[in-house]
Amino acid sequence: MNLLVAYAVDPEFAPWRKLRKFQEIPRAHLTIYRTEIARATVDFITTGAGPAHAKRAMNAVAVVQYALCIASGLAGSLRPEFGVGDIVIPHVVRDAGGSKSIACDGAIALEKASTRCKSIDAVVSSDKIASTVEEKHALASLGDAVDMESFTVVSAARERNMPAAVVRAISDAHDQAMPVDFTTAIDERGQVSVGSVLKLAAGSPSKIAALMRLGRDSKQAAETLARFLEATIERLAANEHASFGGATEFARRGA
Repeated sequence: MNLLVAYAVDPEFAPWRKLRKFQEIPRAHLTIYRTEIARATVDFITTGAGPAHAKRAMNAVAVVQYALCIASGLAGSLRPEFGVGDIVIPHVVRDAGGSKSIACDGAIALEKASTRCKSIDAVVSSDKIASTVEEKHALASLGDAVDMESFTVVSAARERNMPAAVVRAISDAHDQAMPVDFTTAIDERGQVSVGSVLKLAAGSPSKIAALMRLGRDSKQAAETLARFLEATIERLAANEHASFGGATEFARRGA
């Protein structure tokens, strides 16, 4: 069994470096980090933040056919019942315009192999970071959590007839605004520039305090997510008859 796990930015992937040793495989525009988990070969990539970087990264790994593609990383909550540190698995991904939806046909299999996760109806993928509470409230009619890459990653997998799923850890609450506009701090690789973030917060003690809180919560959420995926992939690999596709009520709803 070979799996692909696509993160957006390096800090989301960082906890795995404490869990595993990786073979690094250079590929156009990115590096594939390969490891063995139980009987599964798992490739990790960091795509860069946003749809454009995610599309370029998925194109770079297009030559490989995976049994399951997982869009992973952090997400913002859009509802009070999903708090910081929760692991959520949506059955549908939607674009922020609400005009397109795609079923996550691998969601059921992941839930069966998982513990301590929360099933949600939908994650919304925006082309920019939802920085304000008002922006989150506006997106809440479309889903339960918000990210930037899941729709693009799942769409690319669907185009190649690969089953796909989304697993996200909540890093910020539904009523929590971002301390700065991180969208303006993303560099050409799609990574968040620490220097740019510090410049945006300079001279504001309240912004610096909020950044420290968000950094702490994000680090803990990423660590929780890594442990969750490690255990879940081990269970999937142990099941020789695991199936990630097939029509379900969710697939019919989102197709």
